[in-house]
Amino acid sequence: MDYTIKSNILQLTVTDEGGSMRSLIYLPTGEERLWQGGSAWGSRDVVIFPIIGHAQPYTVGGQTYTPKSHGVVRYSKLNVTDIGENFIQFSLEENEETLKTYPFAFSFMLRYELRENSMKVTYFVQSKGGKMPFYVGGHPGLKAPGGEAIIEISGGENATEYPLGEDCSRPLEIKRLVANKQLFKECKTLQLGGITGEITASVADGFNYTFYSNCPLWAFWSNENEGDYVCIEPWWGINDFPAAPRELSLKPFINFDDGAGQAFSYMLTITKD
Repeated sequence: MDYTIKSNILQLTVTDEGGSMRSLIYLPTGEERLWQGGSAWGSRDVVIFPIIGHAQPYTVGGQTYTPKSHGVVRYSKLNVTDIGENFIQFSLEENEETLKTYPFAFSFMLRYELRENSMKVTYFVQSKGGKMPFYVGGHPGLKAPGGEAIIEISGGENATEYPLGEDCSRPLEIKRLVANKQLFKECKTLQLGGITGEITASVADGFNYTFYSNCPLWAFWSNENEGDYVCIEPWWGINDFPAAPRELSLKPFINFDDGAGQAFSYMLTITKD
């Protein structure tokens, strides 16, 4: 089922199937800003938990588990626990299906809130049975004519690139990059850590998407051949790679909760020139 919330500038539609965004409209012009799916990418947005990407089988206490892409939330029906004109909150608990690929008892909460031209997305993760390892993050696909965005990065003086599929990192100072099809042909997914400020993506039809989060890693992705969109993804985690430990608790960027619960969030502000 779809649910719609709005502020005076943004209108957001989300679904209880995976909790993902379905539509994000800039009301002053009536323009859709979320990729609406297609052959270039069948999704529009993904709620990531507790695995990032197309991960290989991993182990927990010697037992092997084969995860689905980006974890368990995207394949689950969530419960609406609170809703108002400008916000909505979902929840998910472990169940028979989630335990097949992620052997932990958990509470997962997802909240969307709109204020003026900004959207805040919050994930709350809580273990129900001891120390629990996990990744979490967002995967919004934003409209970008030609699949290109000019990315301005504040606080990228001490950034680090983590090449996809490799067990290495490269320090770099980055203030600006062009996220286009050529870039994604070269790197598939660009993973950057150490960014301490805002990220602003400007696209050809005059829109600007400004992200802020304290996440340790940002990912940039689009289909390398087609599709008028760019994904800018705040991650508390990283894509799997062949040399990474198979034990989930030993993976790089892994988070842990022991029952206290933890909140993770990002802010997206949309403007038009």
